[in-house]
Amino acid sequence: MVAAAASLVLFRLIRQPPILGYLLAGVLVGPFALQGRFVSDTETVSLVAEVGLVALLFAIGVEFGWERIRKVGFRVVVIGAIEITAMISLGYFIGKALGWTSTTSIYLGAALAFSSSAVLVGMLRTNRQLMSLRGQLVVGILVVEDFVAVVLLAVFAGYASQNTGEALMVWPMVMKMAVFAIGALVFGTLLAPRLMDLLDRLKSRETLLIGSLGLCFGVGLLAREMGLSAGAGAFLIGTVLGDTKHRDQVTRLITPVRDLFAALFFVSIGMLVNMAEVPEYFATALIVTGVLIAGKVLAATVGTFLTGHDGETALKVGTSMPQPGEFSLAIARSGSEHATVGAQLYPVVTISTLLSSFIYPLVFGSHQKISFFAGKILPSRMKQEAAAMSVSIASARRAMAPTRPTPYSLVIGARSAAVSFGIIGLLTVAGVLISNVATGLASDLGVPENLVAAAVLAAVVTLVVPAGIVLWQVLTELGVATLRRLLVKFSLAVRLQMADVMMTAIIGLLMMVAGAWLVTQLFQVMPVDDLTSPIPALVMALSVAATATLAMKIHSQMDRTFRRTLLGDSSSDHDGSGTDAD
Repeated sequence: MVAAAASLVLFRLIRQPPILGYLLAGVLVGPFALQGRFVSDTETVSLVAEVGLVALLFAIGVEFGWERIRKVGFRVVVIGAIEITAMISLGYFIGKALGWTSTTSIYLGAALAFSSSAVLVGMLRTNRQLMSLRGQLVVGILVVEDFVAVVLLAVFAGYASQNTGEALMVWPMVMKMAVFAIGALVFGTLLAPRLMDLLDRLKSRETLLIGSLGLCFGVGLLAREMGLSAGAGAFLIGTVLGDTKHRDQVTRLITPVRDLFAALFFVSIGMLVNMAEVPEYFATALIVTGVLIAGKVLAATVGTFLTGHDGETALKVGTSMPQPGEFSLAIARSGSEHATVGAQLYPVVTISTLLSSFIYPLVFGSHQKISFFAGKILPSRMKQEAAAMSVSIASARRAMAPTRPTPYSLVIGARSAAVSFGIIGLLTVAGVLISNVATGLASDLGVPENLVAAAVLAAVVTLVVPAGIVLWQVLTELGVATLRRLLVKFSLAVRLQMADVMMTAIIGLLMMVAGAWLVTQLFQVMPVDDLTSPIPALVMALSVAATATLAMKIHSQMDRTFRRTLLGDSSSDHDGSGTDAD
């Protein structure tokens, strides 16, 4: 902290990014400098970096809020996707050209793909461009980048937990992350505001702060137990708190803590850089920095241009992006923990971050010079074709708007079916996790695991019944409407009768088969051995009786929360959704 304080004051005086000062301070006081006179325990330094990253991601989540992330415009998502894909591909090819392994090259591409939210927002605010079109586009791209970076960190964390000889199974990790993210958002939105209301009624800033941090590290711990990144859990619960009415209070309280942990994170990252390796990797880092700046500017400019913005706006956005930051360093650090990732990745990314921090202020204000230079060297025909392309893209975007909107009943039915599927999936996954924890505790306390598993199994099956009924109603209505259109050659009376009977029978049979399959799968993952004996049967009956009275209310709450959180439906009543009976 002494090093962080001194570097912060110095770099504020010379108007350089604080991140640069923190990294250099860490290098100077780390275990590889001055024979480890100040700090010699690298394991403790790594732990401090991890804790700092979790708190930093939580603060970023609170600042953005899930509602803001969900409302990010489609064009900004396209720009972010083009930029991230281009930089990962470019980093991979550069890594292979340098003779690195495929795994190390992938990590390099991921590290180059993300920009520093703190530096970019600070630069926009300093230049009074935060609320301009440039600022809005850059902030939107940062939201996309940060969310993708959290997902990648979770994937890399799962990869690091694998054995060295195993192949990288990306899709199972992505699916696990998706399930965890949806569950954290839905259950977090359902429970976190109530907990924050309780903490707020205590009228204690200390309670609100510690309670918020407890949620941060609690969900982070849950993510870690699932083999994901603790930072991913902290970020997700942060976005949930960012949508509550206590957001401003939490932001005010968490800002000093965020600044503290950010300083610790960046200083500890710098501590892990071996000064003796800098001369060895400086030339490589210089190449990577050049590729980073040129690639970021080009990818963001092209992406912005392809979404219908003019060349000047596209170039302004492109010159705003080439500054790696917290996520780049976190990805490089996660790579350094795995044996299949080369030792050169971490120092190269760190040195490149330092170099780009010096160059970034010049690049940020260079859009006019680049535009003037491009205007001089590009042929007139190419400039005319570029202008025509911009007009064509804007026209195509307007032409792509649907002339015949999808029937309202079909949209409502599809959304209701998706919500019901989601509720069934979340309750099932939550039940399996609770069963695993509960049976472990029961074993420690001497309680038969069979009874605990039977109670959880009965509760899960009871709680998913309302969602199953709604799903059956919605699918039947959609099936009947579709079948009626197919039977146009019959009379109206025959068409209605055939559609109702056929669809009701078919959907009912399919739902029964799906329900039986689900129960069978639950029996395989929960240690319920014998249901014929009276005690397990009695426990299941009591569990059903206890949860049946709450099943409809829980389903109604989850339905509203699911719709509001993931689908953006702010209304409480959903006509035609099949939930009126709730």
